[in-house]
Amino acid sequence: MFYFCSHFAIRSIRHAWPSAFAAAAVLLMALAGGLSANHGISNPKVQARVDLMIAQKAALAVLTEMASTRRPFDRDQARAARKTLKGTTDKIPNLFRRPHRDPHSLAKPAVWHNWDDFKHHAERANTAADGLNTRTLVDLRRSLPALIQTCTACHDKYKNPGHEFTTH
Repeated sequence: MFYFCSHFAIRSIRHAWPSAFAAAAVLLMALAGGLSANHGISNPKVQARVDLMIAQKAALAVLTEMASTRRPFDRDQARAARKTLKGTTDKIPNLFRRPHRDPHSLAKPAVWHNWDDFKHHAERANTAADGLNTRTLVDLRRSLPALIQTCTACHDKYKNPGHEFTTH
């Protein structure tokens, strides 16, 4: 009986460990990126935008590594990354609503000159994040390009090329 119980407990931990590790890794990458990627940003509102984009970049990295098989597909890790992306894309319009400035910001003034278009891009990103399907690797590969395309389209139009540390 002891063998059966201990075997069952070890097996349960072994299955839960990868998803717990992935969630912790995404959180640590987001926090470490937000703390170490300040790079002279003095405006806390701009720093909040940078932190949001760094969290998105970390979550997207997990999903793209799985889609390209550089990382084994793990449904729980993919689901955690999807949850991060859904929560952060929803916040984009609120964080960019006011044209807070900082010399290190990479957001173009076009964000606020073309607010309706920028907001439309943010809504498309939110819809694409909602449409991410993380049930299987095939589903992830089918749904991930839509999100990547919405991010790229917005960045091409509203982000100055700049430092590697941020994607705002």
